[in-house]
Amino acid sequence: MVLVLDLACAAATARADTPAPLRHLVYSFTYEARQHGTVPNEPGTSGHRSYNGTLDDKGTITVDVLREAPDRGLVVVVSEQGDYRKGAAATCAVYGNTEVVCDPSVTVNSEETTLLRFLGANFYDPSSVDAKQHWSVSHSSGPITASGNYTINQNNNGVMTIDESRHVEDKSQGITTSDAETKIGYDDTRLLPTLIDEYTTEQRHTGALGNSTTIYQTTLTLVSDSMTKQ
Repeated sequence: MVLVLDLACAAATARADTPAPLRHLVYSFTYEARQHGTVPNEPGTSGHRSYNGTLDDKGTITVDVLREAPDRGLVVVVSEQGDYRKGAAATCAVYGNTEVVCDPSVTVNSEETTLLRFLGANFYDPSSVDAKQHWSVSHSSGPITASGNYTINQNNNGVMTIDESRHVEDKSQGITTSDAETKIGYDDTRLLPTLIDEYTTEQRHTGALGNSTTIYQTTLTLVSDSMTKQ
């Protein structure tokens, strides 16, 4: 974990003299969120109330790979240009175990994090895959723990279809759990995902502040890769 934090600090300071990227990636994305929540004892009101919310967006996400650390973690800069959300560029460290650590001063949207999870240079490590074409990962940081299970359904000379089942638990404010089912098109010769289709259910339980369920549908498709001749 110390190494993760050290690399994150290096990533945050890299913006001052950012070198030319080693690789430039562009993905298109679509994003849908549907939320339903209840507040059982809202202060200043008559009590119980419920609410619903939606958010849809589409656009592109750009990733510049700045360098690779000795442990094969990547320092990247990610930015999003959506129809409704246009965030500032964020410097992040990404790892093969799907861990992502970003500059805390910049907001990184969930669809950006979904993409970054699979950009670690050793996300697919043949030595970790068992006879059933399965492997698992887990990591934790403070009140957040995450685990994922991966199964290769098809492998055609390194062009793969991988299924992910992922569980995240966050105890920083009440209890929030997130369960994702993801289909990943992955090109091992290029060390990156070409297609990500993720369905996530998030349950948030915050006591007097209420409970909510949010469904996310995120799709990302590789548009261009500077290391591939067009």
